[in-house]
Amino acid sequence: MQHRKWFLSLAAIACLIASPFSIGAQQPATAGSPQVVAVTTERPLIELLPDKLAGLKATGNAKQVTADTLAELVGDQATVYREYYVTRAASRQYGASRVDVFASTHPFGAFGLLSFYGSTGHTPADSLGAGSARTPAALVFWKNNYFVRVSAANGQARAPMSGDTALARAVADEIPAQRRDERPVIFRSLPVAARPATGLRYFLGPESLNTAVAGSRDLYAFNGDAEAVVAQYELGPDIVPGKRVPVSPQGPMRLIIIEYHTPQFAYDAIARADQFVSSLPEAEQQRLIIKREGNYIVEAVNFDDRNAAQAIVDAVEYPYGVQWLHHPSIPSPDPFRAQKAAQMLLSTFGLLGVLLGSVLVCGSIFGTTMFLKRRKQMQAAFSDAGQMLRLELNPIEGAILGLPPKRD
Repeated sequence: MQHRKWFLSLAAIACLIASPFSIGAQQPATAGSPQVVAVTTERPLIELLPDKLAGLKATGNAKQVTADTLAELVGDQATVYREYYVTRAASRQYGASRVDVFASTHPFGAFGLLSFYGSTGHTPADSLGAGSARTPAALVFWKNNYFVRVSAANGQARAPMSGDTALARAVADEIPAQRRDERPVIFRSLPVAARPATGLRYFLGPESLNTAVAGSRDLYAFNGDAEAVVAQYELGPDIVPGKRVPVSPQGPMRLIIIEYHTPQFAYDAIARADQFVSSLPEAEQQRLIIKREGNYIVEAVNFDDRNAAQAIVDAVEYPYGVQWLHHPSIPSPDPFRAQKAAQMLLSTFGLLGVLLGSVLVCGSIFGTTMFLKRRKQMQAAFSDAGQMLRLELNPIEGAILGLPPKRD
């Protein structure tokens, strides 16, 4: 009886040990819950906007928004910011200036926001972050996966102020340095013409692309995390030193390259574009060139010389060869790589716990069952009949020792 209680206690302990692993491994995820195990917390944006910045004291509390409430900071451009993977933002007022910090899930998102404002320079005059620009309404720069904007507190356009640069530099100093300033690979596919491309802009969605090329919102779908670059080219005679280059009344030609990451997406995009072109009048078709090159969709608009525009379009080549997007010794820019590694480790140890617990439980049950079964068999084979049997060992003892029989 004591052995049976011991085995039952062992089985109960094994069940208690295995139950947490079984629940974690078998419990289905609830609807809408993320499937990534959070092991690190994102840096609060409020740390970049302290109570005192560049010698200026904050005149109010910091305001923090999520991707769903970006319109509170950027108005009708909220969709554009979401296309650049902005997931959170913070804003705070310092004197007559307001500092807005936007966090993207990838450095290319922050880089794209800078290009959205019309600059992709690598050596800005203000030397802020990895690139900066001055717009009529704000001073903007990007560093790592952060895009920062310094503007007037009332939101109105104004002349640049010296305090804006100091505020921007103070925020830039608090942002961790990135591995290096590197632009998306698609920029390498821009053709080298007699007149280098200008006005380079990087887009990650149809809403932002539509601001550079009207009508592209309804023409191109950015399926499968597609990306695009727009460049301007001056068409005409070759550049002669000291000679003024005539500017076309239509402005520079715009070249659009959209990269899809699968041939199927590229096939669907060119089929839709060809259908759109065939619906245009003949005169408008002559002022538009659309071509597929590998997974690229190449478009040229706003040109007078079709032959020159066609030559630039034909110069775009899709890089079929395998190439490193970054140095293999540098960690992947995936922001969730630590979470994915933790998820894999947790899943592995959880599975091992489930297996170990199952072995303990099944072994305990099997061992207990066999023990009880054998004990029952032994009880069935021998019974003392209510302690009525008695073994007489005295005659055997006397015979062995050679003792004489006892006298009555």
